[in-house]
Amino acid sequence: MKPTDEALAERRARVAKRWELTDEVVVLRAGEPSGWSGTDQHFAFLPHPDVAYLAAVGSPGTTLAYDAAAGEWELFGPRFTPERLVWEQPPTPVGRPLDELEEWLAQRSDRTLIELGAGAMMPDVLPAPAETNDESGSDGTAAEAGELAPGAAVLRLSAAVALERMTKDEAELDDIRRAATASTAGFEWVYANAAPGMTERDIQVGMEAQFYAAGAPRVAYDSIVASGSHGAYLHYVYAGDDPLRPATRTIEAGDLLLIDAGAQFGGYASDVTRTMVVGADPTDEQQFLWDLVLSAQQQTIDMCRPGAVWKEVHLAAARILGAGLVEMGLLRGDPTELVTEGAVALFFPHGLGHLLGLSVHDITSVPYSREPSDDPVLAKLGPNRVLERGMVTTVEPGIYFIDALLGDPARREKFAESVVWERADELRGFGGIRIEDDVLVTDGDPEVLTAAIAKPLRIG
Repeated sequence: MKPTDEALAERRARVAKRWELTDEVVVLRAGEPSGWSGTDQHFAFLPHPDVAYLAAVGSPGTTLAYDAAAGEWELFGPRFTPERLVWEQPPTPVGRPLDELEEWLAQRSDRTLIELGAGAMMPDVLPAPAETNDESGSDGTAAEAGELAPGAAVLRLSAAVALERMTKDEAELDDIRRAATASTAGFEWVYANAAPGMTERDIQVGMEAQFYAAGAPRVAYDSIVASGSHGAYLHYVYAGDDPLRPATRTIEAGDLLLIDAGAQFGGYASDVTRTMVVGADPTDEQQFLWDLVLSAQQQTIDMCRPGAVWKEVHLAAARILGAGLVEMGLLRGDPTELVTEGAVALFFPHGLGHLLGLSVHDITSVPYSREPSDDPVLAKLGPNRVLERGMVTTVEPGIYFIDALLGDPARREKFAESVVWERADELRGFGGIRIEDDVLVTDGDPEVLTAAIAKPLRIG
């Protein structure tokens, strides 16, 4: 649902408090459409998420301004000329006409102006983060912009908005739940219709049609519909091989089908992955690894509680997966040591999950937390947050047989004692298994927002 005026005022007040500004003027721009090179067409437009969060609107050109001296916010929205209205439907009028922004700024021309949102220039050299929320317990706020170089001020103030966006209010959660409901319709269509002989593209089109029929205005990201060995590419998407003449694979009986897809509603994303065997009973390897991934997901979802350190949740998943790979005869040794040395990461090479909100990988454009780890086991982890009530995170463990990793001579030499290479080579071409849900951190048990989407092992 669209937030009420009172809810928007509360968001803005929290952000202004974090900013700790006294006399500055801040302008947040939603942005303008970006054109396709060499054509008169444009990419689909989405507003900068900070503007969407603080204004709940996002037509191109929409601008939100803040006068720190007065403690007042002003919204400016585009108005179309009669000539433009011949070709395009007008955006919903919001705030003051956008052409009044220039005069509004001119009246404050003696003040420091800080531009945020679309087009804001980040510094080449980043200062220390404003707030880390890591296990050090730091709880700082954005420094006064007047004490910082212009680029650093942009970073600090953008980071402050990001910190507020991390925890979701009821209006945001309502939109994420509606996105999850639309995603449910798409996955239910897959379960009822996917069969050998269909192509990956057939399934993608049928699934996404149900997203739209259920009220979603768009998909949250390019849908991943990967069958067989394609499931070993973590971000396998249609037309990734050749945008002009894309290929699509026909599904055979017994193939694994990995679908990572989600609808969007009100600007908020859902993000769901299911992996199924199509048209045949699972093999022993498919059954074992699917059960292993599901067990890792269930155990780590239960860890998503206030105060949990995300790194520890990720490492718990890696140890569970590592123990299973030892049991299966793919790895040898102690699971904890296999995680530490990086052997498990050959088969689980990504982070356990990410925050979800106005972007499917939410709050990633602002370096609001510590520098990424140079530890190869944790390099893809993302910021090492302490989970808080109101955060929404994905939990998505997986096991993959990736040729680029398993065939690399340097890795084969490094892990000669840890990996049973004969067994691993037998499973090259297997693809991958990932299971993912969207999880709300609460004061009690975690709430799985995508729990209505079933997890069948076999379909078709």
